[in-house]
Amino acid sequence: MTTLTGAFGTGLTTPVWVLQHLLGILGIGMWAGQAGGTAVWQVPAAAVTAALAAGFAAQMGVRLPYAGPGLAASLLVVGSLVALGVRAPAVLAVLIAAVAAVFHGHAHQGPPLYWAGFAAGLMLVACGGLGLSVAVTQAESDRAVRLCGGVVAVAGVLDLVGVI
Repeated sequence: MTTLTGAFGTGLTTPVWVLQHLLGILGIGMWAGQAGGTAVWQVPAAAVTAALAAGFAAQMGVRLPYAGPGLAASLLVVGSLVALGVRAPAVLAVLIAAVAAVFHGHAHQGPPLYWAGFAAGLMLVACGGLGLSVAVTQAESDRAVRLCGGVVAVAGVLDLVGVI
């Protein structure tokens, strides 16, 4: 079995191995899939850009108050948006995804290769959420995607109360 090592490999796998990142970014991808249109690429791109900007800012010494609860709240918000099937205008969806992603990027620091891997990992997970949304909607129904969003929202609540 081959493992990914080094800065790039660590960054690439971080969005998968950290449960909050996995669920949050999958949720952003699912929400983009529900919205359709230009949101399909704009929402994930905004999320990745915001996460990287927040990580760079943290690395430069900028602190984000309540980063832990903000991460949990981002799961709750994004999961609820998916669960309720909220269809926001693309501009609002981009803004919400970017604000949520700030909490996912702020906790990380590393060299340039780490950031390249982290960006790739975030985009892969977001595309996975997008694909999940489209595939599940076609195979079953939009209700199944909403159920997945509910799981993300519940994870946010569990994170807020310290269970996960």
